Amino acid sequence: MSFAHFLLMGQLIAVLPAMPDGTELRIVSTDLLTVFASASVDDGELVFAEFPPPGTEIRIIIFPADGTPAERVESLYAAKALLGRISVDGADVWLTEPEGLEPLSLRELLLRERNVFLRVAVQED
Repeated sequence: MSFAHFLLMGQLIAVLPAMPDGTELRIVSTDLLTVFASASVDDGELVFAEFPPPGTEIRIIIFPADGTPAERVESLYAAKALLGRISVDGADVWLTEPEGLEPLSLRELLLRERNVFLRVAVQED
């Protein structure tokens, strides 16, 4: 792991809250106006029904499980919303903030630091 990657991980861990069951993650547009997908932690899993198309720039808003209305509003501040891009395979989010550092997998970060497994449910046509 490069020093820059280590630095990015440390910064993200600092803003990543505890993630007990009921914690909700929303994948939204960079302007925070469009909700692309939402999922809640359930028994250590975070299962999204779908993600936006690969390459889409997004923000991730994390709402605490039993958050008060004030805590939910605080989660909406852009400074707390993680910036990323949907991976080429469409199954992960590459966290891209701060700029200039190597992107970091949200899936790996959640599993390593919060013991939460992120997956996107495969929908068959």
